[in-house]
Amino acid sequence: MLLSFRVANHGSLREPQELNFAPTYGDDDRPAVPVAAIFGANASGKSTVVGAFRLFQHAVRESQARWLPGAPVPRRPFLLDHASRNEPSSYAVDLLLKGVRYVYGFSVTDTEVAEEWLYAYPKGRRRVLFERDRMTVTYGATLTGERVAAERTMRPNSLYLSAAAQSSHQQLGAVWTAVEAPIVIEDETRRSVAERGAFAVLVYERLETLGLPIRAEVLAAADLGVHGIRRGAGKAVDPAMPGDARTGQEFGNAMREAESESLEFVHRVGHEEFVLPVDAESAGTKTWLNLVTTAVTAILSGTSMWVDEIDVSLHPLLTAKLLTLFQDPELNPRGAQLIFTTHDASLLGTMLGDQVLRRDQVWFVEKNPATGASELYPLSDFKPRKGENFERRYLAGSYGAVPLLPETALEDMLKKYWGAHGEVVSA
Repeated sequence: MLLSFRVANHGSLREPQELNFAPTYGDDDRPAVPVAAIFGANASGKSTVVGAFRLFQHAVRESQARWLPGAPVPRRPFLLDHASRNEPSSYAVDLLLKGVRYVYGFSVTDTEVAEEWLYAYPKGRRRVLFERDRMTVTYGATLTGERVAAERTMRPNSLYLSAAAQSSHQQLGAVWTAVEAPIVIEDETRRSVAERGAFAVLVYERLETLGLPIRAEVLAAADLGVHGIRRGAGKAVDPAMPGDARTGQEFGNAMREAESESLEFVHRVGHEEFVLPVDAESAGTKTWLNLVTTAVTAILSGTSMWVDEIDVSLHPLLTAKLLTLFQDPELNPRGAQLIFTTHDASLLGTMLGDQVLRRDQVWFVEKNPATGASELYPLSDFKPRKGENFERRYLAGSYGAVPLLPETALEDMLKKYWGAHGEVVSA
């Protein structure tokens, strides 16, 4: 379970920013909220927050196993001033693992890992597991197991935690797994049909293995013509998913194998049935299938699910339904979390009589026009009252993070054009 995520000097996030999942109000005794929604205008930095976590996770997962010796670190520093591009980028998480809080993070330059650290808080007091200053690693007394093997294989551009996991270090491997497990889904419009189809095959197979096949009425919520789903002809794939005992590299290999397969959707028209391939389905059906199957997988494994632009191709009621899976402690007993970005202000209001998001589950991102840097801040900073109309106040600009509308600039541009071409322009 994630307690917080911190980032500095990544994309438009120049200054240190923190996404804190701790409940703000006393009526919630959970260590972290199950849902966090990030709102903001276009190009405000919402996707950058998800991208920062993805890069953090990618470095942990791949730096030792796949980054080549001497290769540059694939970071994205802030580029709108001369100093930041030469300064380190930093990433860190607080997480809860078997009741113990851990803090893990690192800072990187274009060429190397500048710092790396891991602390544990078994009884509320900090215990150093290891600290790294470039290629020098110091260990705390509470770190057990073989240490030298990982230090020998560690490179300037790879993380010690990744090297330790590759060396089968039991204590550090558990932390590596907790960091590697979250599922990140970027904007559906940036994924190819093959990628979406392959991912759907893997997840669908996994749920069937667990005895949780997707029921027809679930698909019908997105498309009233869909009455069933089945795997197309082709080579069967290993249905393990993130959260199972499988590395990111192995999952990537399975994804590539699954691209030769697809899913078929059964449509019923009158008394006849027609089978359509996944690429013939609507964007809404494919998005809904991917989000539902991935959400169920995240909930079963008790991990977090990050989604960029969750509202793309989805009706607000479907998005709200997805949120209820994570909000209900009976359905989500392992504390899985959903973190997402959205433009859909209706999620700040009520649907079917219920508040969709709590006050401490709402975050905003706003870009400073003078510097180009983004700032991340929670709704709770405004001390909103319970039951307040968050949607109306947000759209009215009370919380910031809304687009600066160009007043009459577009209208004036069109009037000028039509006037120059002899068209009648109304007053």
